[in-house]
Amino acid sequence: MQVEIINIGDELLIGQVVNTNASYMAKMLNNNGFEISKISTIADKEKAIEVALLEAMQRVEIVILTGGLGPTKDDITKTCLVKIFEGELEENILVSKHIENFFAQRGLPFTQTNRSQAYLPTSCEPIFNHVGTAPGMVFHKEKKTIISLPGVPFEMKEMMPKVVHILKEKYELESIVNKHFIVAGISESFLSDMLEEFEQEVGKKNISLAYLPEGGIVRLRLSLYGGEKKKSEALMQEETNRLRKILGQYCIGEKEENIAEIIGKKLLENKQTLSTAESCTGGNIAHRITLVSGASAYFKGSVIAYNNEVKQRVLKVSSDTLEKYHAVSEQTVIEMAKSSIEIMNTDYAIATSGLAGPNSDGTSVPVGTVWICVANKKGEYKTFTTCYHTTRENFIERVTNNSLFLLLNFIK
Repeated sequence: MQVEIINIGDELLIGQVVNTNASYMAKMLNNNGFEISKISTIADKEKAIEVALLEAMQRVEIVILTGGLGPTKDDITKTCLVKIFEGELEENILVSKHIENFFAQRGLPFTQTNRSQAYLPTSCEPIFNHVGTAPGMVFHKEKKTIISLPGVPFEMKEMMPKVVHILKEKYELESIVNKHFIVAGISESFLSDMLEEFEQEVGKKNISLAYLPEGGIVRLRLSLYGGEKKKSEALMQEETNRLRKILGQYCIGEKEENIAEIIGKKLLENKQTLSTAESCTGGNIAHRITLVSGASAYFKGSVIAYNNEVKQRVLKVSSDTLEKYHAVSEQTVIEMAKSSIEIMNTDYAIATSGLAGPNSDGTSVPVGTVWICVANKKGEYKTFTTCYHTTRENFIERVTNNSLFLLLNFIK
């Protein structure tokens, strides 16, 4: 069953806000058996909404919109939907009471502007919003289902399980079988060469292979649409077993999880702890680690030593080391990692120091150079260096991923 997603918002078109809604919705729908045929971003203008929606309805049976449902006067999505699906805007008493209770629980007044969000097209069925005030709306026209949701990401996410439930009750879905692999330690081009023959062979069996690069990591997704589900799952299992053997050491995971989650599970199993000493990554490694729920069970903390004074005073990096070898050096990150273990009393530590650029620091160190060290409390360590010719943001992301990958292979 094909679905089109339409994201409404001028702020999305001008790049002021990143459109994370599209990726979240597509992923959730695909995981539940729906095929995304098109995603579009349009202006918050009545004509643009009308044209995009009517054209989408000609192509697919299900269209989901986000955006344009707030309390501000320039939100016009509801007006446009009334025009297309007829009816009129009328206060929905249940929704109105729900919004009033939402504000009462927070000790806030229920204003006329707030009440305006309870005015819905009489042709729709509301979806209650339990983390905000703008309700979602479901429209049925002939065999079509159109669902309009708020554009605020956390509100949309709260409603998506309800959306999936509504759609599954109405439509009979084809089977979709997906398998995921997380690959590290090999570039996308070399990986593509390695998998060329495999990709050609599975293609003959209607299995598609997608490459999803992400800052030095490549996610692979095998997908098989249609067919009898048990047969599809058996075929997919056969091909994933074969792919696993081809990937060998480069495969670090087989679920939709990230390296930080994999490391966290390994540390928990071993009852071990971790800390970081970061310079060029500015705390991004610690950030990635603490995005994992329950990270406090194994992650103790981080020192962000962005200049040499902090490296010396807090991490006890020798002034002789900094003068002789430079802050961006193997000797420096080794001292940083060992000191982190001592300060935080952890089993492992990651240390990074590099020159993200784009400007030089006036030394002979090339812009883009990074040194990474992972160490353990036994005094063992492993280092890695490279030079990235990329943007500052991508540099930090690549160093973060490489640091985590280095640690994953180092944990015993």
